[in-house]
Amino acid sequence: MKKIAMIMLLCLVANVVATAQHHSKQKNKNGIEYVVGELSDSTANPYDVLLENTPVDPEYQAPQFAIVDKNNRFYMSLGAKIKAVGAFDWGNPYNSVTDFKPSTSVEAEPGNETALRMSIKSSSLNFNIVGMPSNKYRVGIFLALTFEGGENYSNYMAKCDYAYIKCNGFTLGYQSNLYDDKSTDAYLIDGNGPGASGGHNDLSISYQRYLTSRLKAGISVAIPKMSMTARVDDEFYHLNQRIPDIPLFVQWSWNEDSHVRLSGVYRTMQYRDFTTNTSRILPGYGLKLTTSVEMGNVMGYAMVQAGKGIANYMKDNENMCLDLVPTATPGQYTQTKAWGAMCAVECNYNPRMFSTFMYGYLRNYVDAYEGGVIPFGEHMKYEHYAAANFIWKISKFVNVGLEYNYGFKHDFAGNTIGNNRLSAMMRVGF
Repeated sequence: MKKIAMIMLLCLVANVVATAQHHSKQKNKNGIEYVVGELSDSTANPYDVLLENTPVDPEYQAPQFAIVDKNNRFYMSLGAKIKAVGAFDWGNPYNSVTDFKPSTSVEAEPGNETALRMSIKSSSLNFNIVGMPSNKYRVGIFLALTFEGGENYSNYMAKCDYAYIKCNGFTLGYQSNLYDDKSTDAYLIDGNGPGASGGHNDLSISYQRYLTSRLKAGISVAIPKMSMTARVDDEFYHLNQRIPDIPLFVQWSWNEDSHVRLSGVYRTMQYRDFTTNTSRILPGYGLKLTTSVEMGNVMGYAMVQAGKGIANYMKDNENMCLDLVPTATPGQYTQTKAWGAMCAVECNYNPRMFSTFMYGYLRNYVDAYEGGVIPFGEHMKYEHYAAANFIWKISKFVNVGLEYNYGFKHDFAGNTIGNNRLSAMMRVGF
């Protein structure tokens, strides 16, 4: 812990200007081809500046054009995509067309073992603006909206994906949690991915900095979010959470697309013990190791993590009431232990065609209890996830693809529920 604290302290006082480690699919080797306005010789490259302000997320590509004011005081780029996905499920179809999530699967009613649906809910619009781009203290604003806010696949409502301000290593707003390493998320048509992967966007303030040309570190203070299973007879179990989560990481890179990263998160969770009429606090903590490795035309990605009381930091445990569960002692709760792993290989056949092959696993450990709002047997014990796709970049702005997904969960009652999906995608964006 002393070594980690020292690294974080160095991170806060370092004065080296940082550039973000981005996902390989975000980058544009040719840079920006279209610039509206004139650039002076002394101004910063608009592509580098706008890419640094873009979230590390394979769904958000590098800027394709830039608008520059006549005095070079700001750069602006707009981005938009229409992502149309058609999906055919067989087994136990999900309600969501955009997300393949085994933990939410339920046994299909007789006659409903297959389903054909289509959605464009993953379409998005984003605004990328950077003021004083040639100044060390440049200020960036990024806002992205998708249409995934509706409760069912045919209900389209705007939803905020990102909304943040960035300046000199600090980022304030709705952003990806630092416990997640989205640069190791291989590209999938499925918007969910393997259950143990990270997908935890939240309101936070974070600080990231390169300590050397290869060593990077970051720390964040994040608004807490807890999901727990209550007892049927416990009406006042939930308390307003009042202590922020603390995610942090240390990362070593050896080239533009290869790195290894150790991330950690510490949190506290408050609940009310109705038997003694007192408030109790339980800690949650997790460690995650991620890596991406470039091997010529092949990219490899891997992740493994384990923790206690961090269910909301794992995609298929999020909002599944698994941060805290009842114990045998009336009025008291305990943290769920969990671990998971993912590995993926991305094969680039040529500059316009590639495939991703992925496998993921998630395992929960819950001691038996009685009287819960969610019965013990209904909680997921483990899940498997597999995906394979083929993506063709018809042009810089148009991608099409096919993907097969398979996944199943096994619950503590001994039931196994699985599903298959074949998806087709057309993505038009800039």
